[in-house]
Amino acid sequence: MKDRKTSFTFTTKPTAKELWKFSMIYANKGFRGGVNLILVGGSAFLLIARWNTLELFQRLLLVFIIFLFVIWQPAMLYPKALRQAKELEKQPPLRLTFSEDGVEVSQGEEGGQIPWEDISRIELVSDMMIVYGDRAHASLIPRSTMGKDEEAFRKLVREKLPKARCKGV
Repeated sequence: MKDRKTSFTFTTKPTAKELWKFSMIYANKGFRGGVNLILVGGSAFLLIARWNTLELFQRLLLVFIIFLFVIWQPAMLYPKALRQAKELEKQPPLRLTFSEDGVEVSQGEEGGQIPWEDISRIELVSDMMIVYGDRAHASLIPRSTMGKDEEAFRKLVREKLPKARCKGV
C-alpha cells in the first residue's frame, strides 16, 4: 500500500495579480522573451556605454525601447488581467482533482476527466503551478493553496508526466 495520498484537490479562482503574472510569463516566454531581453539589454548597454557619443534622437529611441518592454507592456497587461478577474468573479471557482487516472476538472455543475496523456504540460513558476490542458487553456494553482500536500502532489506529477512536460516540478 502506498503511503501517500492518491488524489489532490485544489479549488482556485485566480486573482488579477495572478492573472497578470501569468500574462507576463507568457509574454516573455521563449523566442519573444529572448528578443525582449536582447532589445532591453542592448538598449541599456548602449545608453550607458555610449551616452556621450549618441545623438539626442538615438538616446530617446533607446529609452523608448526600454520603456516599451519594461513599463508599457506590463502596464497594458494589467487592465486585461483585471477584466479577466472580474469575469471570473461571476463564475464558480475551478476545482481540479489530480489522481492516478488523470485530472478531474469541474466548475459549478460542469466538469470532465482529462487523462494524463492529454495534459500538455505542468510548470512550476514562482508562486504558482500552471496546468496546460492545451495551447489555449491553462489553469493556475497558487502554491499557497497546496499547503502540506505540495511535495506529494509534485511527486505524482513527476510520476505521471514525462520530464519534458513537467518543468520545475
